[in-house]
Amino acid sequence: MIQSDFIGIDLASSPIKFSACIGLDKQLSIAFFGFLGADSDILAIVDSQASHLIAIDAPLSLPEGLCCLEESCDCQPNKVEKGRECERELARLGIPSYFTTKRSIIKGMVYRGIKLRKELESQGCQVIEVYPYASKVRLWGKPMPSKTKPSGLAFLQAHLASLIPSLTSYIADFSHDLCDAAIAAYTAYLHYWNKTEGIGNSKEGLIYIPREFGINY
Repeated sequence: MIQSDFIGIDLASSPIKFSACIGLDKQLSIAFFGFLGADSDILAIVDSQASHLIAIDAPLSLPEGLCCLEESCDCQPNKVEKGRECERELARLGIPSYFTTKRSIIKGMVYRGIKLRKELESQGCQVIEVYPYASKVRLWGKPMPSKTKPSGLAFLQAHLASLIPSLTSYIADFSHDLCDAAIAAYTAYLHYWNKTEGIGNSKEGLIYIPREFGINY
């Protein structure tokens, strides 16, 4: 049985919604894929694998100065600019993302991501934050069809099958969420081989993306 070295998680905002998860080994063989609900299920699958490098598609930290995202709280970010430095840096690179603020529409995902990161780290795992759209731009460039449209999903499936041949037999049934989980796991694979760069401020939180545009990894 294949054991994963890298796990990619496309985290849902709530355990009510299932999160896509995929495990890959160092040869990019697929160890498992599927959907998990509760955080305890995610922690259990990680514990069952050899993997100690987990890539999560969700904000895993707050802007410096904030203790929470509640508008009723007096805490304030250290910077006037909105969001985290990693999000602002992505925007300067022409890669839009959600900004982590007290008015964030993904507040539940932020809280869940931070809690899950802390629990995984307490288990001895290395956890990195990834952003599949940024990884896709670095790997394949722009423009890119929307992943929610049939043409965009077909684009993702074809490119992922080329990138990770072990997915070929399953890729036709992959949703865009599973595709994003696969890209997260592949970014973790690149990170292991020192082929990523951390965007942002290491004190506040980094988003890891492939190091260079259009590289044939």
